[in-house]
Amino acid sequence: MTIKSCPIQPQAWSKQQLRKLFLDCDGDGDGLLTKEEKKKAFRNLGAVIPGYRAWEGLKRADANKDGCVSHEELDALMDYADKLQYTSGTNY
Repeated sequence: MTIKSCPIQPQAWSKQQLRKLFLDCDGDGDGLLTKEEKKKAFRNLGAVIPGYRAWEGLKRADANKDGCVSHEELDALMDYADKLQYTSGTNY
């Protein structure tokens, strides 16, 4: 008897899930995502090189150039992460 497995297709993170993930990584709750907090978020997404993704995300999202991503700038960071199409089964 052969049992066939039904592969589960990984789902891409939704914008709502990405927002929650990034906000949850704001460890000190100051409303700003530091380099280390962004790095942690991309690590949680499954990035192979989370430091690079955090740096690239900062370049795209940090409108006021203060080195952090604020709640007002979060949409741009989420757009960047969304374009990478992270799922539970892929790493970039």
